[in-house]
Amino acid sequence: MRKSLWKASKLLVGIPILLCAMLFVPSIIAQTVISVDNPSFETLPIGGLPFGCGTGCSYIIGAIAGWTGVGSFGQFQPGSVDGNFTYFNSVPDGSTVAYSNGGTISQIVVPTVQNGVTYTLQVDIGARNDFPDTGTADLMLGGTTCAATGSAPSPGDWSVFTATCTGTAADAGDPITIQLNSSGDQGDFDEVVLSDNLPATPEPSTLILFGTGLLGLAPFRRKLFGR
Repeated sequence: MRKSLWKASKLLVGIPILLCAMLFVPSIIAQTVISVDNPSFETLPIGGLPFGCGTGCSYIIGAIAGWTGVGSFGQFQPGSVDGNFTYFNSVPDGSTVAYSNGGTISQIVVPTVQNGVTYTLQVDIGARNDFPDTGTADLMLGGTTCAATGSAPSPGDWSVFTATCTGTAADAGDPITIQLNSSGDQGDFDEVVLSDNLPATPEPSTLILFGTGLLGLAPFRRKLFGR
């Protein structure tokens, strides 16, 4: 009787653990995130953003940590987190965004292009309340440029734009570049995310969890198969 109860308890422990581990299996094969420096533009320059533009609003013209700019560009805190909705109704991530006035902001990430690997760029692009011009974004794999597409945001709001690009043999080993552009009065950008479809390396904790579940079922395997 006790032996039967012990086996039943092992089964009750082993099956939930195994099922729990199986829930994590999709994370092993999901897209992997590529590191982007200062992706939401929350890293401010020394001295912060010195120019005021209303309640909670400030900006700076010039260098953005981790990014290279051409033309007029900088960082901007529109003040929406402090109830100032003159420029934006909200900010997608944090309180700071990047802007470009007719120029570009770009970053080359660490990995290089791999043949056959698909890369996905997602960027929040906003339209100001006072002049709702919107920017654009490109994912560049060596000499191949893939433009991000998405629904135009309403004034004061943001939309996620996505670019998907697959590496070719011609571009293998070339740099991967994120480029944020504007051709009008101002393009505003936030929350830059880059990923690829390479299998992720499973975390040790997931493997341990999976193994523990299998160990819990081992006595029943021996009973079923006579081993």
